[in-house]
Amino acid sequence: MIRSNSIFAKRRGRIRVSERSRALVVRFWSDRSGATAIEYGLIAGLTFLAVVGALRFYADRMTAMYQYIGSNVAKSS
Repeated sequence: MIRSNSIFAKRRGRIRVSERSRALVVRFWSDRSGATAIEYGLIAGLTFLAVVGALRFYADRMTAMYQYIGSNVAKSS
């Protein structure tokens, strides 16, 4: 009786390195399992940049407003 593991081991030994590397590249190129995670990461990064930009603009406006209020309060006293 021939064991199936020995048959596959013999076949695996006959495959040339170039065929293995080509098969590996094709498998890697066709794998799409991480694409969704990368897309969500990019969306989260762009959202973060938009929020930081909006907060910076808001902080600049608030600083100007409080400086205006502070200078007018100082003038009135």
